[in-house]
Amino acid sequence: MSAAFVSHSRPGSHGSVAAHLRRAVGREPNPLCRPVDRSRSRLLLSVPLAAALSLALATLVALALLAGMRADARQTAQHRHQVTATTVAAAVDNPVGTTAQAQARWVYPPAGGQTGGQTGGHSAVIDVPSGAVAGTPVAIWVDDSGNPAAPPRPDSELQVSAAIYGLGALSGTLVLVRVGYVARRSALDRRAERAWEPAWELVEPVWSGRSRRPENGER
Repeated sequence: MSAAFVSHSRPGSHGSVAAHLRRAVGREPNPLCRPVDRSRSRLLLSVPLAAALSLALATLVALALLAGMRADARQTAQHRHQVTATTVAAAVDNPVGTTAQAQARWVYPPAGGQTGGQTGGHSAVIDVPSGAVAGTPVAIWVDDSGNPAAPPRPDSELQVSAAIYGLGALSGTLVLVRVGYVARRSALDRRAERAWEPAWELVEPVWSGRSRRPENGER
C-alpha cells in the first residue's frame, strides 16, 4: 500500500473537534480507527490546551515582573529629588545626542543647608535645551548626595517592559509547544507506517477477494 493512500485514509487526519474528542476518549464509531489515530487526536487536542497554558504562564511572568519593577521603582523614587540647576555657560550641542550640554550649578538640599559637614553646592555638565544661555534654569534629578541621577521610571514604561518580557516568555513556550508537537507527530507517523504493512498483508487478501479465488491461476 502506497504512503499516499495511507496519508489520505487516516481516521485521525481530519475531522471536527467533536470527532477528535470522541476518538481521543475511545468512542470513535469508525471500525478502522487504530490506537495511533486516537493518539493523533489526543495530540491535536493538547495543542490548544498547551497554548492556553503558555499564555497563562506568560501573563503570570509579566505580572510578577511588573510587581517587582514597581517595588524597585518606589524604592528608587525615595532617593531621587528634583532640583533646579542654573547654567553658568552657554549650551554646546552634543554631537552624539539630541540635546545640548552646559556647565551648571545647583544646591542640594534646596534650602542651602549643610549635609555631612559640607555645603550643598554642586556643579557638573548636564543636558540642557539647545541654545540655552548662561543663567538658564533647568530642572534635573539628583540622588541623596546631590549628584545627577536618572529620574524615577514612569509606570507606563514599567508596563511596557513587563509586557515585552511576557511576550518573550510566550514566544519561547509556544516554540517549545511547536517543537514537541512536531516531534510527537513524527513519532506517531513512523509508528503508523511500521504497523501498516503487516496489517495490510492480513487485510488485503480478504478485501481484494484473492483468498476466495481457486488456486488454478485464474484471474
